[in-house]
Amino acid sequence: MKTKKYLIVTLGLIGIYFVGLTTINNKEEIEVSAKVENTNNTIIPKPLSYEGKEGKFTVNKDTNILVNGNNKEETEEISKIAEYLKEKLSPSTGYNLTINKKESLARNYIYLTTLDGKSELGNEGYEIDITKDGVKITAYKPEGLFRGIQTMIQLLPSDIEKSNLVNNIEWSLPISKIYDKPEYSYRGVMIDVARHFFTEEEIKKQIDYAAQYKINKVHLHLSDDQGWRIEIKAYPDLTLIGGSTEVGGGPGGYYTQEQFKSIVEYAAKRYIEIIPEIDMPGHTNAALASYGFLNPDGKRKPLYTGTSVGFSTLMTDSEKTYEFIETVVKEISEISPSKYFHMGGDEADSTKKEDYNYFVGRVSKIVEKYGKTPIGWDPIDTSPEINSSVILQNWKDSNEAARKKNMKMIISIANKAYLDMKYNENTPYGLDWAGYIPIETAYNWDPTDYAPKNLVLGIESPLWTENISDIKQMEYMIYPRLLGYAEIGWTPKSERNWNEYKIRLEKQGIRMEYEGINYYKDNTIWKNN
Repeated sequence: MKTKKYLIVTLGLIGIYFVGLTTINNKEEIEVSAKVENTNNTIIPKPLSYEGKEGKFTVNKDTNILVNGNNKEETEEISKIAEYLKEKLSPSTGYNLTINKKESLARNYIYLTTLDGKSELGNEGYEIDITKDGVKITAYKPEGLFRGIQTMIQLLPSDIEKSNLVNNIEWSLPISKIYDKPEYSYRGVMIDVARHFFTEEEIKKQIDYAAQYKINKVHLHLSDDQGWRIEIKAYPDLTLIGGSTEVGGGPGGYYTQEQFKSIVEYAAKRYIEIIPEIDMPGHTNAALASYGFLNPDGKRKPLYTGTSVGFSTLMTDSEKTYEFIETVVKEISEISPSKYFHMGGDEADSTKKEDYNYFVGRVSKIVEKYGKTPIGWDPIDTSPEINSSVILQNWKDSNEAARKKNMKMIISIANKAYLDMKYNENTPYGLDWAGYIPIETAYNWDPTDYAPKNLVLGIESPLWTENISDIKQMEYMIYPRLLGYAEIGWTPKSERNWNEYKIRLEKQGIRMEYEGINYYKDNTIWKNN
C-alpha cells in the first residue's frame, strides 16, 4: 500500500488555516478540511458589526435547532426557517438535526427567536451570539432570522456547500457577536426570460444562489419582442404563438400560471419577492404576433427572433389595447402577491412622445386599480401623467423629472449594474454597448452617486439575455458580480472598501465552486486559475 501525506499551512490576512493530513491509498480517500476557516472577513455582504473572540462552537449530530416566536403563528414560521437550515446542513454533514419548539437548552443548540428582537433591526436585521455552548440568532421578524442564517452558514467551513457527505471535518463556528441590518430595503436581480427562456427549475436554482447573499427581489422580464412567457388564460395565443420562439429561433417556452405560482412560493420561503414585468408600449412584438386586434391593420405581426429594439408599439389610442392590458394585469396580479407590478416603458422609439405620455399614465392607473405599485424604466418619469406613486427603475444617468416629482428609484445604471455587460474584451458572452464592467467597477459605486438617498429604494442588477442562452452562460455573467451588488445594497457606503472586499470575495470562490456555480474566475482575484 502506497501512502502520500500532505501538510499545508496558510498564513494571511484572512487568518490562520490548518489543513490536516490527507491520506490516499488504492481503496479510499479520506477528505480532511480546515478546522477553523472563517472570520468576519469572509462574510458577504459585510455585516454592520462583528466582534470575534477566541474559541468556537461545533455543530454535531446531537445539535438541536430551537425555535421560538412571539406567538404561535410566528413560531410556526420560524419552524419553516429551521427546516430550511436543517436541509441546508444535511447533505455535507450527514446530520438529521432535531427541531424543538423550546426557548433554551444548556448547550449544543442553534436557537432561532424573535423574542426580545429589537424593532430597530426592521424586517431583515438580526443579531448573532455564538458561544462555546451554541448559536443564538435573534431578529425582530422571522425574515431577519433567515438573513442571519445565511451569515451563520458562511461562518461554517466552506465544505458545508458540498452536496455530498464530507468526512472527518469539524463543523465549527468562531465565538463571535454580530449585529446587522440592511442599508436598502430593495436588493434585486433581474432575469430576462423573454429573449431566451429559462425553465422553472433553472429560475429556482438562481433564487437559491441569490438568497445566500441576502438578495430579496427577483424581477422576471416576462415579455418582449422575442417571447411572451406567462400564461394569460383569456389570451391563450400569447404563449401558444408568442411564447413559441426566442432569439435565434429556438423553441422558447413559457410558465403556466401554476408554474409561476410555484416559483413565487419557492422564492417566498427564501424571503424573496418575485416581481413580474410586462414591457409596454414598446418591446411588444410577441403580443402583436399573437393577436391581430393589437395592430392597426388587424393582422398578426410576424414572430421576431432578432435583437434590435424600438420597432414595436401597442396602439395607444385603442380601447382594445387597454382592455387587453387590464386583463393581463388582472390575471397576473391574482397570482402574484408582490406589491409591485413592472410595466416596462423603455425604448418605445416607435411611440410618439405625447402618445407615450398618455399611455404610461393610463397603464399606471390600471396597475394601481389591482392593488399594485407600478414600476417603470426611464424615461417613464418624464411623462406628465406619472407622479410619485410610480417607482422609477433608473438605467440611464438621467432622472431629473423623478427628482422633481419626489419619485422613489431603483438604481440600475447600465454601465455599473448590467450583468449582461462583458467583464472585458475576452468575455465570451454578453454585450459591451454600455462598456465593460469588471468586478472592481461593479463594486466601486453607490446608489447615491445617481440619486439623493431619500429617494433611493434600492439597487437592482439586470441580466438581459439577447446572447445568454443557457444556465452556465447565465451564471458566468451573474457571478461573482452579484455578490458585490448584494453588498452595495446591504452594507453602508462608509463600510465598503474594494481592497478589503476582494479578500472576502476570494474566499467565497471555493464556496461557489462547491455549489457548482459557473462563476467568472478573474485571475486578479483567484490567482491560481
